[in-house]
Amino acid sequence: MKTNSTLLSVIIFFSFILSANAQGNAYDILSKMDNTILAVKDKVADIEMEMVNLNNGKGNVKKAILMQKGATKKIFRYTYPESDKGIATLTLPDEVYLYLPMFKKPKKITNMAQGNAFNKTDFSLSDASLIPYAKNFTPTIVESGELTYVLELNPKHDIEEYSRLIVTINRKHFYPEKIEFFDKKSKKIKEAIYKYKKINNYWLAGVVTMTNLKKNHKTTLKMTNVKVNQGLTDEDFTVEKLAQPKK
Repeated sequence: MKTNSTLLSVIIFFSFILSANAQGNAYDILSKMDNTILAVKDKVADIEMEMVNLNNGKGNVKKAILMQKGATKKIFRYTYPESDKGIATLTLPDEVYLYLPMFKKPKKITNMAQGNAFNKTDFSLSDASLIPYAKNFTPTIVESGELTYVLELNPKHDIEEYSRLIVTINRKHFYPEKIEFFDKKSKKIKEAIYKYKKINNYWLAGVVTMTNLKKNHKTTLKMTNVKVNQGLTDEDFTVEKLAQPKK
């Protein structure tokens, strides 16, 4: 009986060690993904978004200008169509502001509103935020293949819209190729597919397609005329600048 008890203790001990090592490897992989997607200091780009209703094939196109500094500062300003021209969002650490030209004053967006689709796209404000995943999620390795890793990400803090994410990561360059989003009932509700391109030795998402499985609707975001490390400052990302775009 004592021998069996000792053997069980050894098995439990080594199982714990293996689990801890696997968890450490998962964090290493996720941290390398963060390093890849957050490598540039800043960027400016033209954005085109094509939205399609998959039930009838009907769609429309919106265009915008993106300015971004690091992971926490971003301005997204619509330029087309005319009805959306000037609508903009400012993302700051723990804050998001919306500017509507007709009201002439930016408005702070609540956490609840961040989970809603923005301007009829399939991206929520939180989807569009660049967050350090290793800081905000606990990862577990689901699969380690020849070309990719697959990790399950469980949020360390409650996220209103999602219970977990499944992310497929390129094994060579450590950028995300696919992210699957699950609701509180563990039902898959959205899927994002990423196509990366190398610009000035940085891997950047040139095309992102977000499919909303509940609505049978998708948005394809294309990034062109990309300029990186332009020397943007914190002063370029203020509430005042959101309401006063550069001419």
